[in-house]
Amino acid sequence: MIASSEQASSPLQSKLSRHQSNLLLARLQRKVPIEHVSTNIAGTIYPWTRVIDPDKLLEHALQNNEDGNVETDPFWAATWRAAIGLDRYLGTLPNLPGNDVLELGGGSGRAGIAAALRGANVCITDASNMALLMCRYNARFVADKTHVRRLDWANPADLPRKFPIVIGSDIVYNPSLYPILEPCLRHVLSDNGMVLLSEPQRHTGDRFEKWIRAAGWNCQSSLIDLDDGERHIRIFRCQLA
Repeated sequence: MIASSEQASSPLQSKLSRHQSNLLLARLQRKVPIEHVSTNIAGTIYPWTRVIDPDKLLEHALQNNEDGNVETDPFWAATWRAAIGLDRYLGTLPNLPGNDVLELGGGSGRAGIAAALRGANVCITDASNMALLMCRYNARFVADKTHVRRLDWANPADLPRKFPIVIGSDIVYNPSLYPILEPCLRHVLSDNGMVLLSEPQRHTGDRFEKWIRAAGWNCQSSLIDLDDGERHIRIFRCQLA
C-alpha cells in the first residue's frame, strides 16, 4: 500500500487539478476506508484506489436489509475478474480508438478506464453515487477521455444520446434484472452498434445468453484466459438482429 495514489510511481499525470483530486479523495475518506495500490490496466501500471474491505460493506448492507438498494449496494466496491477479462478483450478491437463507449454498471471504473486508456471516449455510468465518487477519483488520469454520470437502467431516457459500443462487466449475474437491462440496451445502443458483456461463466450467464437471444439479439460468446488458474472469462458480443 502507498500513502497516496498521487505519489505512485507512474508516468500518468492527473487530468484534474490537485485541488479537485484532493476534494474527491477527502469525500471518499469520509465515507469508506480506502487504500492506494497499483494495477495493470490496458498494459499500463495504473494508480488505483479501492475499498480496503468490501466484505464489510456487504455485511453492513445485509444486516440493514439494504441489499436491494442501489445506493448501498456494496458490489461496486470489488474489482471483479470479469472487468480484467473485458479489458483484455477491448485490446483486440481495432475500431476502439477514437470511438464512443458507454459503460453500464461501471462500479469503481475498471473497464471504462481500460477503454479510455485504449483511446476511446467513454461515458461511465452507475446507479450508486458512492460508486460514481470512487470512479471519478480513479478516472482522474483519463478525465479528458471520460465522463462519469449516474444512470438507472429503468430510466435510460436520462441519457440523451446513443453509443456505438456499450460495455459492462459482471452485470448479468441477476436474472431478475434482465427485463430492465434489455430495454436499456436497446435505448442506448446506436444502429448497428454492439454490446460487450463479460462474466466468469456462472450459470446465470448461461441463462442470459439464452434469454438475450430469445429477446431478438444475435449473441456470440468467446473466452478470455486470465492466466490465473481460474475459470476463463466469457465475453458476450450482442447485436440487435
